[in-house]
Amino acid sequence: MIIREAETKDAGAIERLYKELLPNNTKIKVLEDRIEEVKQNPNSFLFICEVDQEIVATAHLHLCLDALIESQPFGVVERVVVSGNRQAQGYGSLIMKHIEDLCISRDCVKVFLTSGASRKQAHEFYTKLGYDGDSSKAFKKYL
Repeated sequence: MIIREAETKDAGAIERLYKELLPNNTKIKVLEDRIEEVKQNPNSFLFICEVDQEIVATAHLHLCLDALIESQPFGVVERVVVSGNRQAQGYGSLIMKHIEDLCISRDCVKVFLTSGASRKQAHEFYTKLGYDGDSSKAFKKYL
């Protein structure tokens, strides 16, 4: 098992995972060029978890520069996906630990994550990892 930054060759596998997460979204299309752009951005990380040469999980971390507490950034995690046939095997916890370790190494003050409001099992998972879903409320507006 390895957790690493996504490479262009991973586009199809990441797209498959995103379609598992959002099965009704017909616009999902993961571009190799975009994966390379993310990889070149020093504040954005698209991670994958690979087991026996199969990509079983992914998560996207953004480090956001902030002016609140000196020069400490904060992390925002989005689209944490573990393939349905690989859930409850520890891969989600491992990819989140990897993200938290990177955030600690970059002196982040906190980590936010987003999760669909109806995804109760995911909420229980994040709570077990120490995330507090009651302290904040996220809002979004699609443009």
